[in-house]
Amino acid sequence: MLNISVEKTQNSLFDLQPMSIKRDWMDNTSEGHAYRCFPVTQSNVIGWSLSCIEDIEFVWDGVNDQTQDHVQIFGPEGSYAGRGQSSISLNTGLIFRTDKDISMLTINPVNYFNSDFETMSSLISTSFYDNPLPLALKAKTPDKRVVIKAGTPVGTIIPISLSNLNNTVIDIVDYQDFDRKREKANISYGDAAQVINSSGQWTDWYRNAVNENNESLGSHEVKTLKLGVNDNRNQGGSPFSR
Repeated sequence: MLNISVEKTQNSLFDLQPMSIKRDWMDNTSEGHAYRCFPVTQSNVIGWSLSCIEDIEFVWDGVNDQTQDHVQIFGPEGSYAGRGQSSISLNTGLIFRTDKDISMLTINPVNYFNSDFETMSSLISTSFYDNPLPLALKAKTPDKRVVIKAGTPVGTIIPISLSNLNNTVIDIVDYQDFDRKREKANISYGDAAQVINSSGQWTDWYRNAVNENNESLGSHEVKTLKLGVNDNRNQGGSPFSR
């Protein structure tokens, strides 16, 4: 478990919540079929969502340059187009503090798709950064008044350790299956899955880390990820000293 605290400034319009498993496009799949895909649903709940309690509204005229002249922002108050390049900077009012070996990665909300804008990725060393977490959108559709409804996730934040990641090298080696055991196992698995899927059912084999014979293949690092937010304002501060 990581140590993370957030100071929320008085005028902050941003909410912080664990990412939800729910997605509108997944709701609209037949019988909620998309929710049976464990890799997708597990990725949906990685990290915390950033959303604004007010609508975010802007129009971009289609011109990309370094000036703020081409994006008109209607809300929320405190938003800023001065970085140019069809970007909208939002004032989250959320000041993060983490241990020294943790940084905060902000990405486009996982498995949310939008043709009008995209959240720009950023990486902040939150052990010392004493300003609100930056959050910026990139406008994609010109000459359209884009309205992002209040409560819509506009960013996913994921704490990562660059110290642990640093100097990691991925080794690529030759595929080894001299007696074709792996190939035969894959074919058997695929054939059995096809029969079940064709009948309108689901195997859940990967979810349960078993093969088609219900034999254990291992275990997931974490099968059910549990994240939370505690609102401790007016109750005595942070575990981190300033």
